[in-house]
Amino acid sequence: MKLVLLLLPILLISGCITSPTKQVPVVKVNITFVEMQDIVVAENYTLTQGSVRYINRPRSTQSAFPAIAARTMISKGENSSIGPWVVLPYNGAGIYSFNIGFKEGDYPMPNDIIHISIYVLDKEGERIGAVVDNIVWR
Repeated sequence: MKLVLLLLPILLISGCITSPTKQVPVVKVNITFVEMQDIVVAENYTLTQGSVRYINRPRSTQSAFPAIAARTMISKGENSSIGPWVVLPYNGAGIYSFNIGFKEGDYPMPNDIIHISIYVLDKEGERIGAVVDNIVWR
């Protein structure tokens, strides 16, 4: 335990471990889903650029079905970068707010096109709704 306490500050200062208070970029999602004949439709949504502390960054998550699954992709031709899947429970029609992150250390630059995919999956894991959109990072 003493060794860990001794090494932690050294690793933080050297940059081997990212500071938990450092800000990292995210896409903030606010979306309203409605259900129409076994299909889920995004009635209204906003996708905005934001940031959170590194310690609060979205990471790859899992959830039981039904679920909402979302991820980002930074479009840079052959150098595209796909972020981790963020998965949260889908509890039926309503308003959902969550953040989608990026691949660790591979963050968007100004004017990058960010491709966002959001899927709603039923209890068998079949897609019953989707939102796919692009934003330009500022």
